[in-house]
Amino acid sequence: MRPRPDLISLPDLLRTRARATPDLPFARFSDRAWTYSAFDARTDALAGGLAALGVSPGETVSVLLPNCLEFLEAWWAILKLGAVFGPVNPAYTGPEVAYVLGHSGAVAVITDQRGAEVLATVRHELPRLRHVIETTPPAGAAAGVVSLDALAAAGYPAPAPAIGADTLAAVLYTSGTTGKPKGAMLSHRNLLVNTAQAAELVPLAAGERVGMLLPLFHANAQLVTTLIPMLVGCEVVMWERFSAGDFWATVEAYAPVTISAVPTILAAVLHAPGAPGPGTSLRYIICGAAPLSVELLTAFSERFGIRILEGYGLTETACVASINPYYGDRRAGSIGLSLRGQEMAIRDEDGDRLGPGEFGEIVIRGPNVMQGYLHDPTATAETIRDGWLHTGDIGYFDEDGYFFIVDRSKDMIIRGGENIYPREIEEVLYRFPGVLECAVIGVPDPVRGEEVLAIVVPADGHTLDPDALGSFAAEQLARFKRPRAILLRDALPKTPTGKISKGPLREEFGSWQQEHADQTG
Repeated sequence: MRPRPDLISLPDLLRTRARATPDLPFARFSDRAWTYSAFDARTDALAGGLAALGVSPGETVSVLLPNCLEFLEAWWAILKLGAVFGPVNPAYTGPEVAYVLGHSGAVAVITDQRGAEVLATVRHELPRLRHVIETTPPAGAAAGVVSLDALAAAGYPAPAPAIGADTLAAVLYTSGTTGKPKGAMLSHRNLLVNTAQAAELVPLAAGERVGMLLPLFHANAQLVTTLIPMLVGCEVVMWERFSAGDFWATVEAYAPVTISAVPTILAAVLHAPGAPGPGTSLRYIICGAAPLSVELLTAFSERFGIRILEGYGLTETACVASINPYYGDRRAGSIGLSLRGQEMAIRDEDGDRLGPGEFGEIVIRGPNVMQGYLHDPTATAETIRDGWLHTGDIGYFDEDGYFFIVDRSKDMIIRGGENIYPREIEEVLYRFPGVLECAVIGVPDPVRGEEVLAIVVPADGHTLDPDALGSFAAEQLARFKRPRAILLRDALPKTPTGKISKGPLREEFGSWQQEHADQTG
């Protein structure tokens, strides 16, 4: 799948949409809104202001902001300048911000007052950072701090850089669950192609509203709830914050036809106050980033009449790699069909291609696959081999081409020589009434190498008996797969996108088996 031939770069996408439907609403947040033509003009002015500051095409400009219209303005001004967009998680601490800005070589950062305060603690570590641009700088701000509005109001002409399809558009940093975050380099082609690929599979019409709930520093909100709506001509309505208690009231007020979410959000709002019956404005929800249990998918779909399109993707594939179709067969527990225009396959440890039902690593090849990792040729060579992106996810596909994820290869537990995939155990635990969330991890064991530990969060109003839960699991799992213990917690650690983070759990329970050796049977 290729984007339209007249679209070479992301700025082409915006300008084409602004010419075609100038008065169509583009984005709304709180009491502010932009039409496509007004947003195009605003970002032209900001791009001119950035150029006047001395920012050049090819240099990286970071955006350290929560979801807001200013984030969108900054993003598109950077693109129009021909610079590289570098989003940063606004929840990062000073050292984390310093690493990302330093590694990307950012020469400017657009942020708010909170971000500026964080930057001030590490500015001495960033010799390449020349400019801090604030959305609303406080009175008496330090010399050299530039206001975003002042930059736009200065009246500088919009730049006209030479931007090719393979020009670097963005560097998006991975979560860093296995070390320091890596910067995935995405070209304009990568992003435009993936936008066109994914837009084929979702039922959107011009003028409809798309809700933005996930954070904009993440690939999903950028592509699924910004670029696809721009291609189609939809309005993006941005949540100020996620609250399970306010979710359904916000849906009623904004009337989006779709949102992107993660399983923890669906679980939180399934029985939230004000939850309606079937008939909301939501036509479908795209769900990804973490495994979605069959039970949660079924309960949510049946209660609200909303189709859940479970999908799969990585920052390294621009965003979307596969999805269950809206029209046709949607298979619970599956991550769906590979997008048209890319290849997705299963390979074994020797690199041989496997057939239906055989477990192996998911590999992807196509024009949406990243250019590589910034300043990391070793990691790039390890991840992209013979043109195939090696995802590190273990899965299989069925006779009809629907893919299923078994687990992350790094999450696999090896107990007494047997390979155990935590997701299989988690799916069983989710079937037990009253289980809201669970995480299965391997903990070191001197005899078996690793032992299986399950950490479970009860749903509100439920009291769980670990022994009963263990007996339930024992009925459905082979002995070697059964958790050695099931621990109850009030909450599980999460990534900024709401995915359960197992790294902190492995660290917390790394010596658990040794401490409980006297109980080991």
